[in-house]
Amino acid sequence: MSDIVVLSDSNESVSSAELIDKQKNVEDKSEKRSLHNDIDLSDFEFPEVQFYHVINEDRTINLQNAHDKGTSPNFNSYTSLHQTSDEYVVINKNSKQNKVIKSLYNATNSSDSAENSNVESRDIRKQRKDKTIGKKNKYQVIKERSKRQEQLMKERALKVLASKKSKNIKPGECMKFIEVVLDKGMENFAPFTDIINTLMDASLQYSINAELIPNSITWRRNIENSYVNESNEICTTTDVEEVNQILIVWNWDEAVTKVANDSFCPSISNIKDLLSDYNIILVIFEIENYFIFKKQANNSDKNKVKNKTQKASSKNNDKFKNSPKISRRQLETYLNEVQITSGCSSRLINSSQELALMIYQCTKAIAEIPYKLEKSKNLTSKFDWYVMGDNRNTVRVDKDGNGLKRLWQQQLCQFHLSSLEIAEAICSVYPSPAHLIEAYMNCTDNEGVNLLKDIPIRRAAGPLTTVRRVGSELSKKIYLTFMSKDGENVLS
Repeated sequence: MSDIVVLSDSNESVSSAELIDKQKNVEDKSEKRSLHNDIDLSDFEFPEVQFYHVINEDRTINLQNAHDKGTSPNFNSYTSLHQTSDEYVVINKNSKQNKVIKSLYNATNSSDSAENSNVESRDIRKQRKDKTIGKKNKYQVIKERSKRQEQLMKERALKVLASKKSKNIKPGECMKFIEVVLDKGMENFAPFTDIINTLMDASLQYSINAELIPNSITWRRNIENSYVNESNEICTTTDVEEVNQILIVWNWDEAVTKVANDSFCPSISNIKDLLSDYNIILVIFEIENYFIFKKQANNSDKNKVKNKTQKASSKNNDKFKNSPKISRRQLETYLNEVQITSGCSSRLINSSQELALMIYQCTKAIAEIPYKLEKSKNLTSKFDWYVMGDNRNTVRVDKDGNGLKRLWQQQLCQFHLSSLEIAEAICSVYPSPAHLIEAYMNCTDNEGVNLLKDIPIRRAAGPLTTVRRVGSELSKKIYLTFMSKDGENVLS
C-alpha cells in the first residue's frame, strides 16, 4: 500500500519535533536514491503548500525543494497532476522547485531507460544469436543438399560405368577391343592374303610384328579402365593385355620333315617351355594334299597305270615328289603325344580360306572369353546344381492349361543327350509327368531304369526314314531325377 503525504497551507504551527523527524526520514531516503549527493538539504525550509505525492512501494521519489538563498517560493501558484509510468505527482507549476523535481524525474527516467536499454541489448543479442544459428542451419542444409547431389551424381556415373563395362564384353561389341598380331614370316606364307582380307571384312584390328615363334599368331585385348574422379567425371584409361593363346602354323613340308627326323615332339616341348602359360594350337597346312599324293603314287606304282587325272594331279603336286615319306598313323601318334604332354591341340587344314576362317573363329572365341566367364559366374552363383539361369526358350501356360505339353517337352530337353525328337517320343507314350511317375511306381528299380530305353524315335515321316531308340543312359537319368530320394545323387 502506498502512503499519502498531505502538506497543508494553514498558518497553524507544527511541532518542531515532528518536522525534524519527517525531515530526517526524507534525508535518509534521498541519500539512497538521489543522484545529487553534494546538495545539502538542511539549509532549505519547506513551505506549507498543499502537495500530494503518490509513493510507490518499490520505488520512492524524493522531492527536494532546492532554491537559491534569498528567494522565496510563490505560494499562490497553481498545482497540476503529472502522470509517470508508476506514480502520480502534484507539482507546483511556477515554483523554482520544478527544477529539482525535473532533475529527479530525469534521474528515475534515466535508470528506467538504462534498464530498458539493457533488456533491449539482451533482446538484440538474442536475435543476433538466433540469426547466426539460423544462418548456420541454412549453411548446413545447403551443405547437406550439395553432398546428396554429389552422391547422386556419383551413383549415376557408377551406373553408367557398369552398363558400359557390361556392354563392352557382350558378343559383337567385344570384337572391337581385340587385336590380332601376325608374325612377319606369315607374309611369305600362301594364305596370308586370304587371312588379311578376312580380318578386314570382319573389321578386326591386326598388326604384323617379328614374334618369338615363327609363323605364329597371338592376340591382344584392349581393356578400358573407367573410374569416377573427385568432380564426378568419368575418366577412362586403356590397358593392353596379352592373351595366353598362340596359334602356330606349320606348312606340310615342315611337319613332314619333323616327323621324319623325330623332332616333332621336342619342337613343341621347346615352345611350351618358352611360353609356359600359353595354350598352343598347332595348324598343319596342306598335309591332306600330301597324303593324297602319296596314296596316288603308291597306287600308280602297284598298277603301273596312270590316268589323265593322275597326270594332271602330278603336275600340280610336283612339290610332294622329293619330300620324305611318312604315314598318317605316324603323324597322328605325334599329335596325340604333344596333346598329352604339352597340352597342344592340333588341326589339319587343306585350304587358305579354311585357315583364314579358323583364325577368325579363334579371334571371336578369345574375344568372348570375359563374357562367358561372367555368364558362368552368374549361373553358378544362382544355383548349386547345373541349370540354365536365363529365360530363353520359356513356355507360357495359360489358366486353361494350354502349353503344359510343350512345357513337359521343354523339361525333358534339359537332360544331356536329349533333343526335341526324343522329348516328343517320350511325350507320345507318357503325356505328362504324372503318367511317367505312376509307371515308375508300378515297377521295380531295374525295370524303372530301363523303362524308356526302347521307345522309338522317328526323325521324319515315310518308310525310308531311320528309327533309333532313346537308349539306356538317358532312361537312367530320367528315372533317377524323378525317383531318387537322395538329393546328392549324381545322374551320370
